[in-house]
This record gives sequence, C-alpha cells and structure tokens, in this order.
Amino acid sequence: MEEITRKDFLHSTVNTLIGLWVAATAVLSSYAGLRYLWPTEKTAGGPGGNKASFPLTELSEGDMKKVLIGGKPAGIIRLNKDLYALSLICTHLGCIVSWHPEEKRLICPCHGGVYDINGAVLGGPPPRPLPSYEVRLRGDTVVVG
Repeated sequence: MEEITRKDFLHSTVNTLIGLWVAATAVLSSYAGLRYLWPTEKTAGGPGGNKASFPLTELSEGDMKKVLIGGKPAGIIRLNKDLYALSLICTHLGCIVSWHPEEKRLICPCHGGVYDINGAVLGGPPPRPLPSYEVRLRGDTVVVG
C-alpha cells in the first residue's frame, strides 16, 4: 500500500472542503431562487379577517384609497358609483400593484402584470387573480372586510 504524503493529504482535504462548499452554495442558491420565483400565500396575499372603514367623502370617483386589511395592503376603488376592494399584492412575486385610472387597470411595476377592476389577470406573468374583499356602504361609511 502506498503511503500518503503530507502534501497529498492537505491537497485532498482542501479539495474536499472546496467541493462541499460549492455543493452547499448550489443547494442554498437553488432553494433561494425557487422561493423567489414561486409565490406563496404570504407573498400573494389574501383576504384577511380584519375590517377597515372610512368616510365615503375620502374616495373620489375614479380614485383608489389604500388601507390595511389584516396587515396587508388593499385598495378600494370607486368607479361608476360602484366600490371594488382588492388586495394590492401581485400574485406573481408579491410586488405592490398600482391603480391607473386612465386605463381602469391595476398594474404591477415589477414584471408588468395587469389586472382589471375585478382583479382578473389581463396580461403578464401573474398566475391567479387578485384576491377581493367584501365592500359595502353603510350610510356614508365604506366598510371593507
């Protein structure tokens, strides 16, 4: 049997450690990449259990008011005297969508996801519609949730 020299032993040890480090880096990078690309319930949002309310006078025709429902951003839009309440968290990667009143659409600034007033996907990469919230008018107060 051939004896291993100190130099060969150190060379093998260093190569093994470098190989383990590369393997660990590849696994962790792959995991992080998949977590980034695959939306979760937390990033996609969803209807919370909490409610929000505000005076109708704070919401002009064609505008959107942002509120927090269950700690997540939601938008209440007044259009043609109707009220719509949607999560503002894009179902693709969790960016916050914005209301474009001239187009009557919600658009995600990150990857160009486009939603209609009901939250349906009109274009881009979002895998599902924006979650909606129950919205009603009680006297002159808008109640969401």
